[in-house]
Amino acid sequence: MSSEEEEECIVQCLKCKKEICEKPWITVKMDNQWYHGCSYLCANNFRELIGVGYWNHVVNKEDFNEPRPVYGYSNRKLSTDITTGFGMEEIKLEIQEEDKRIELIEEQYYNDESSEYSDEDNYEY
Repeated sequence: MSSEEEEECIVQCLKCKKEICEKPWITVKMDNQWYHGCSYLCANNFRELIGVGYWNHVVNKEDFNEPRPVYGYSNRKLSTDITTGFGMEEIKLEIQEEDKRIELIEEQYYNDESSEYSDEDNYEY
C-alpha cells in the first residue's frame, strides 16, 4: 500500500475493529470522541457500545434519508398488525371510501337493465 492509501485507513469500526479505508457507513461524534461503523450490522450494536441517544450525534445523517425499520414498536392494537401504526386513521378512511365506491359500482352494475348480468338473470335455461 502506498502512503496515501495508508493515510485513508485511519478509522476503525467500533464493533468489529476493521480498518475503514473509504467513507464509514456511519460516523458518530460524542463528547469529542469519534465512532465509526463499517456496516449496518456493526452499527446496530452502537446503542450498547456508546449508549442510548447516539442518533442525535450522527455526523452523516444525509446518508440515512430512506425510511428505516422500526423495531420494538409496542403500541399496536392487534398482535398481528405488521405496520408501525403511522397514518392508520387515514388508511382506514381510504379503505372505507374505496369500499363505498366498489359498492356503488356493483349496485349500478346489478341494477343496470342493459348489463349482461341482468340479461342472464332473465334468461331461462
